[in-house]
Amino acid sequence: MTESLSAMFAAARYELNPTGDAEKARAWTKKVRVVSETQPLLPPKMSDEVFKNVTDALYNDYPLTLDYYNAKQQQKTGQRVYPLGLAQQGPRLYLVCRFEGYDNERSIAVHRINRANVSKFPFTPPSDFDLKKYDDDGRFGFGEGERCLLTFNIKKSAGHYLQETPLSSDQTMTEHDDHYQVTATVIRSQQLTHWLDGFGELVWGVAMKDTIAVCKE
Repeated sequence: MTESLSAMFAAARYELNPTGDAEKARAWTKKVRVVSETQPLLPPKMSDEVFKNVTDALYNDYPLTLDYYNAKQQQKTGQRVYPLGLAQQGPRLYLVCRFEGYDNERSIAVHRINRANVSKFPFTPPSDFDLKKYDDDGRFGFGEGERCLLTFNIKKSAGHYLQETPLSSDQTMTEHDDHYQVTATVIRSQQLTHWLDGFGELVWGVAMKDTIAVCKE
């Protein structure tokens, strides 16, 4: 990635050289920042060689043969995959791919890959895959793209911010004396469950009604 962006870095250094015209531009980088909403974590260690091979294969549409271990610490060897996308979620990188013989997508944490061999025979990426849709369908939140109508009650002290940052475009909030009743169409996922559980006793009466499945394997 650094190599592919080297020309941009060179242009940036030229634009930000120590002249009066560039003073405000240099100061701007100290005035903006992305702030984490969760407890900051250090990125996991990953092999430089694995990362290089993964990104090379992804860029050139080359298949990969992987040795890796999954979240259950199960070792997988000689797995042939077709890389389709790379996504960063917090401090972790995930490779989205299709396994040979299957027509659905899965994601593999790059830091769990022990070996990645690149084939020099390119493949044609599937025309029906879209990384943005994969993300919109909640696949990085450990969901299967199934939409549900979510209803829950939340104390006003904890739920007022949902008026500013709603869960969905169709969200409704009914105000009661000390709480809101919230209804919204969302993707059913483990991430959603963990988010609700994080409120503890401030949230109750949770119900999820199935709607149309948008990306069910």
